[in-house]
Amino acid sequence: MSEDLLQDLNAAQREAVLHGEGPLLVLAGAGSGKTRVIVHRIARLVRDEGVIPWQILAVTFTNKAAGEMRERLERLLGPTARELWVQTFHAFGARFLRREAARAGLPPAFAIYDTDDQLRLVKRLLAEMGLDDGSSLTAREALSRIDAWKNEARRPGEVEVSPYDAEGQVARQLYERYQAALLRAGAADFGDLLVLPTRLLEEDPALRARWSGRFRHVLVDEFQDTNPAQYRLMKALVGARRNVCVVGDDDQAIYRWRGADVSNILGFDGDFPGTRVVKLEQNYRSTRTILDAAHAVISRARRRREKRLWTERDAGAPLALLVGEDEHAEAERIARAIAVERGRGTPGDEIAVLYRTNAQSRPLEAALRAARIPYVIVRGTSFYDRAEVRDAAAYLRLALNPRSDLDLERVVNRPSRKIGERTVERLRAHAVAKGIPLFEAIADREAVADLKPAARAALGEFHEIVAGLAADVPTLDAGIAVQEALRRSGLLARLEEEHSDEAVERAENLAELVAAAREFDEALAGEPPPTDPDEARPPPLARFLEQIALLGEADGETPEGRVALMTLHAAKGLEFEAVFLAGMEDGTLPHERPWSDQTPAERDEAQDEERRLCYVGMTRAKARLTLSLARRRMSFGEGGPSYRQAEPSRFLADLPPELFGDAVAREVRAREARAAQPPAARPPLVRRHPGALEGEPHIELDAEDAIAPGSPGRSGRPARGEPSRGEPTIDYDFDQRPDRAGPFQRGERVRHASLGEGIVLSCDGAGADAKATVRFDSGDKRIVARFLSRAE
Repeated sequence: MSEDLLQDLNAAQREAVLHGEGPLLVLAGAGSGKTRVIVHRIARLVRDEGVIPWQILAVTFTNKAAGEMRERLERLLGPTARELWVQTFHAFGARFLRREAARAGLPPAFAIYDTDDQLRLVKRLLAEMGLDDGSSLTAREALSRIDAWKNEARRPGEVEVSPYDAEGQVARQLYERYQAALLRAGAADFGDLLVLPTRLLEEDPALRARWSGRFRHVLVDEFQDTNPAQYRLMKALVGARRNVCVVGDDDQAIYRWRGADVSNILGFDGDFPGTRVVKLEQNYRSTRTILDAAHAVISRARRRREKRLWTERDAGAPLALLVGEDEHAEAERIARAIAVERGRGTPGDEIAVLYRTNAQSRPLEAALRAARIPYVIVRGTSFYDRAEVRDAAAYLRLALNPRSDLDLERVVNRPSRKIGERTVERLRAHAVAKGIPLFEAIADREAVADLKPAARAALGEFHEIVAGLAADVPTLDAGIAVQEALRRSGLLARLEEEHSDEAVERAENLAELVAAAREFDEALAGEPPPTDPDEARPPPLARFLEQIALLGEADGETPEGRVALMTLHAAKGLEFEAVFLAGMEDGTLPHERPWSDQTPAERDEAQDEERRLCYVGMTRAKARLTLSLARRRMSFGEGGPSYRQAEPSRFLADLPPELFGDAVAREVRAREARAAQPPAARPPLVRRHPGALEGEPHIELDAEDAIAPGSPGRSGRPARGEPSRGEPTIDYDFDQRPDRAGPFQRGERVRHASLGEGIVLSCDGAGADAKATVRFDSGDKRIVARFLSRAE
């Protein structure tokens, strides 16, 4: 027995690590050391049980988590750990399909289409169907339906839509065309990386026996986040051995909107009879006060497995509560409290402000800027979403797979070759008529009707570039391949000719892409030859493109020293010394969608998920947790922007007053004692921000502002129709309008009659007053939105 693997493990962790054969469910609460359990279990299987590394599959949900797991395993097992299959579900699906491409009807070097690619394809197909984007349903709405069907591993012919659901009927027809277009292009989207392996394994017993036979042990991290397709894929891979270990926490199941089904973890031991259940309840992250607060909220969820986190740490600082007159005042109080926290010596990157929706970040950003506090909005990796980087990636994907129509359409005129949209439309019509990819249509350009000689010549030059890349680049190292693509395409040369600051910045981004590819090559150079007899590794360029295609929103890093602003969904898996949980009002957290048509059961499930989100936010804090709310918040209805009065969140009512300190508990008791007094006789209660430094201003609350157990409380606001205590000035640079308020979304590609194509940086207003800020090649322009159209 490798005793070093059991050192520093508590009793429950040891039980999970030492479990032998058969199914194992590890219920791992927040901060309970689940990654250590998974890593040490894998290491024990290799060192003590003699399991060959490539016979172990461990899947998780982010590349970052998979990378951390691999690093820990290398420290325990040395270079042999590189033979383990440790990756995300989607990365596993891509790896599986590289081996089984022929069975899936894909070329070995198939392209992986991301969300931007998918939207462009859906918009094109809607146009081919004679439907403008938004005439019956938008491209995003259609893609959302397709993604939902793929989350359930349904093919187009298996989708059932009510005859009264006109939009659903259109989406189903679109799904058939969409999958056919992917097949013609030799491409797969993210959903296919799950659906295709799942269906191949379920429908081919021999294939299923081969793959389930190769993996003696399957481990799944963050199991509460699995959707039906992922669950079915896991079951197909486990096979008759039933050696599956799933680790997760139903209290942190917060991705229902992505298709995740909490029933997978709640019903796991029903699907796998004889499952051993191990609960990890000792928390190593947070103080006792924070854990008590989190439990007070989550324990009221209707569907959950009973567990309660505990810690050997002391109670720590009491909870803090900040109340602002509106969202701007709330943000200012948060900024002052963050200044106090930094004055205490807490580094900026150990402080986070969490909120329910992205729209809440705007007043927070304004307040932090005014206070000169450096911050970063954590929204994941954005480098590979920049236009020039996507252009370079499109050339590289064409080098591997010239059949990819979307990549070809993206760069056929980048840099400009004077190949206009009408030329592309004629090419597309010819390709559809012949049933061939656009690349072959260009080769057959002499047969395309109504093409001018100049267009034919330009298409010929482009065809030579792509054909040359396809012949020479695929087997090169990634760094050299990127350099060749930039040189032959003319992307870099055109930027160097512009002599503008923007062109310099774009050229620097392309140089950074070369650097990233070289770093990837250096990492590959240290890999030993695989011992797995079935492992045939793709060339470096294909692996590099697959890696950047699979980067997710949770894989970005927080810059050192900056306060992190992020949604509760983005915060999962992270931890900070001090956490500010903003917007603790009914309607904000829990978030409510008054337009949503839900059954009572669906509303209950949605409410449970809001509780889980609050729980996740609270358990990100290690030492100090501050809750904040606004008495009223800007909202946007049919009549335009207006303030809505806000009630404190019902989750605040779940918290024992003692968690806010003795002073608050006394305030609550005083409120109850004076509840019968007339309002005029109630003196205001003055309370310091708990833990505030000397000189920090007091927070003044009316007596009714204290949060009483078992009741939502009331905000001390003027009654409707009464004058307020100073109407705040609204700075519309940081207004509460969501990203989708205008006719165009941030990041969307649009076209202007004289300025050409550009990227939307922001869009506001409605109707004839809507305006957009757009980044064109000639610079950023502020334009009335009605003069813009969506680019293909």
